[in-house]
Amino acid sequence: MQRLYRFRLELTSEQCLGYYQGIVRYVLVQAESGERVQLRAEHFRPFISHAGLSGRFELMTTATGKFVSLKKIN
Repeated sequence: MQRLYRFRLELTSEQCLGYYQGIVRYVLVQAESGERVQLRAEHFRPFISHAGLSGRFELMTTATGKFVSLKKIN
């Protein structure tokens, strides 16, 4: 059984720099359900632009919490 988390994330380009350079390894987000979820920052790299990172995301994990997928939904 997989688990689905939806959340919004807004980061400036300056805030993203540590993630993009690999200095910051994890991101902690609060899902719309109220749950807090930690995932590796590297999963956000495809979504980072010169303006930073902005949008609503959908994270899929296994029942044990292992990463399956991350996609931007708007």
